[in-house]
Amino acid sequence: MRAAAAGLTASVFLGGALALAPAANAVGGHSKCTSDANMNGKVDVTNVNLRKGPGTSYGSYGQLTKGARVYIDCVRQPDITKQPWLYIKVNSGAHKGQRGWVRDDLIYWPIWS
Repeated sequence: MRAAAAGLTASVFLGGALALAPAANAVGGHSKCTSDANMNGKVDVTNVNLRKGPGTSYGSYGQLTKGARVYIDCVRQPDITKQPWLYIKVNSGAHKGQRGWVRDDLIYWPIWS
């Protein structure tokens, strides 16, 4: 009970309004991200695995088809020598509504700074 109360007390004041921050496990893989993206994109190649974690060692929920629309929540890039991974929510196609991980170079999305 004390842990739940601590999660609710972790809040941020924005323009006088109180916004409660969700617990890390409530947002799934987002806790593994290194930066936010908050952009829309689309699958740029045929048959992309939607992974359970940021890497090929994680299992797949299934495959996304070319052109499927996605919302890119955040990015994981632990260091410059490794391929970035995107934590996404699928907005169209067979896995609509599913969240998971896709390698950065398989999704078309605007360059971010």
